[in-house]
Amino acid sequence: MSNIIPTESKCGDCTVCCEIMGYTGLWKSADRYDEAEFYGVNYGAWSTCNKLCDTGCSIQEDKPKICDEFFCSYVEHDLEDKYRPKDFGFVAHVQKWDNIVGILSMDKTLPPEIQYNNNKQKLDDLVEEILVSEGRQLQVELHTKQGTLRLR
Repeated sequence: MSNIIPTESKCGDCTVCCEIMGYTGLWKSADRYDEAEFYGVNYGAWSTCNKLCDTGCSIQEDKPKICDEFFCSYVEHDLEDKYRPKDFGFVAHVQKWDNIVGILSMDKTLPPEIQYNNNKQKLDDLVEEILVSEGRQLQVELHTKQGTLRLR
């Protein structure tokens, strides 16, 4: 097995954004450029992108604009290693088009209220780091496969 070649050097072997975020099917509205069909991407809600393979993205050199522009908050804000999605269990990103910090859980079994209660301090710390880096107050939502919980 080859090493994953990430889009951003800080990603390393983390592919969480390709495993839970999605932008086809029920989440088609997230594909702002409407390119998924053109690239043959099937990446629905809470599923793994069909273009993810053992070495990373199989279309890395020619991928949809939505993928090319995406950076999680860990990368975008150069957060501490403890917030690396693969190890942290959550991936956060600032949705610039609607000024929301979206936090998505890798755990596909528990509802948002339980996940938040089980991880309150570490999620609150993450939110503070992101808001300080952004320099502004934003709405914050925790998304799980079972639903969404507004945190702020």
